Amino acid sequence: MNNNVTQLHNTTPDELERKIVTSLEKVLDQFSDKFQPKEPSQYITRKQVKEMLSVSYVTIHDWNNKNILKPYKIGGRTLYKRQEIEDVLNKSAE
Repeated sequence: MNNNVTQLHNTTPDELERKIVTSLEKVLDQFSDKFQPKEPSQYITRKQVKEMLSVSYVTIHDWNNKNILKPYKIGGRTLYKRQEIEDVLNKSAE
């Protein structure tokens, strides 16, 4: 600990500022990905889901009940998040 105090005591204000800024930049770089704003979800209609998945409305309803798809009721309409539908497509392709 004495060594650290001696190093600080012998450091000029400019050097100290440079060290602090460099340290802060490193910390901010590590966390910058976590704090990026997320893109808003893009919603699609049941008709678009039907066309994307090449299934009937009955199948969509059945998949809603089986929690394969997650419907969102927005303004009296049933919508789906596009990313979640694409995830279902990718999962079924595996």
